[in-house]
Amino acid sequence: MSTFKTIRGNAIRSLTSDPSPAVAGDIWYNSTSQTLRGVIFASAWASGGNLTTARSYIAGGGTQNAGLGVGGYVGAPSGVRGNTEEYNGTSWSEQSDLGTTRYSVSRGLGTQTAFIAAGGNNPSATPVTNSELYNGSGWTATNALNTARSYLAGFGTSTAGLVVGGANPRSSAVNNSESFDGTNWSANPATPFTLKSGASSGPATAGVFAGGTPPASTTTSFEINSTTWTAGGALNVGRNAMGFGGQGATQTAAWVAGGTPSTTSTEHYDGTSWTTAPAIASARSGMGGSGTQGLGLIFGGSPDSGTAATEEFTAADATQTFTTS
Repeated sequence: MSTFKTIRGNAIRSLTSDPSPAVAGDIWYNSTSQTLRGVIFASAWASGGNLTTARSYIAGGGTQNAGLGVGGYVGAPSGVRGNTEEYNGTSWSEQSDLGTTRYSVSRGLGTQTAFIAAGGNNPSATPVTNSELYNGSGWTATNALNTARSYLAGFGTSTAGLVVGGANPRSSAVNNSESFDGTNWSANPATPFTLKSGASSGPATAGVFAGGTPPASTTTSFEINSTTWTAGGALNVGRNAMGFGGQGATQTAAWVAGGTPSTTSTEHYDGTSWTTAPAIASARSGMGGSGTQGLGLIFGGSPDSGTAATEEFTAADATQTFTTS
């Protein structure tokens, strides 16, 4: 086995105790324990509190400790849900239902106390233009979308929002977007992609859209800066209907988890490229998501009858002893 003398070099410090604080990437020789020590980036998904009502195609917003789950689907069209639930980092609680029952509404558009639910499918599986604002206690109808759509992605806030893509009818993707100013929806020029069921992260003028379908789950991503769309880095795994961070994430710190085809894989985006991240516990799609790249949350999802399971992602540093040979 190598000794400290053979591996020390000029970059490794010799210390009598572990330094405090120590951050990811630090490495040192502990002369008391005679071990080579360092800090690695450690992160993992863990189980959270179950949804009160299991469902798939649920919209998500907010953060890991202040999440929001809206609408959903539990099987046959008669199983379309208008449920709204809030998450406090430990458990979910039922709140006021949507005024218009639907599923696959805009995902990622707002916080736990200021969220826009736009579009979606009604109990007849028909895309709608309905738009409602949640203020933390109840829903109020806003002016409608210009284009009925479901499986749409959302960026930004309840007063500076953007929805892109989606389906109308349910089987056909659309290639336009609409902006929301807190009162009205305004139609925007065509997007350079025609996709539904993609992931969106960041504000309305500096976000990233990834994945989606058709014709199959794609690996493409696109970034918006002001009003201009440009190609972003490609996902490692093509997917749609995945969990993602929405407003909690950013264009340079986005994440996706799971999706269709069925997968447990997750990926992180740094503004240039997507890298593989720790896997979720069970494969699912159509789930809600919220939170940042370092503190993420997914809940609900496939199969169509829905699951109540919640998972929390936490990124953390861990001190570890290294062995050499």
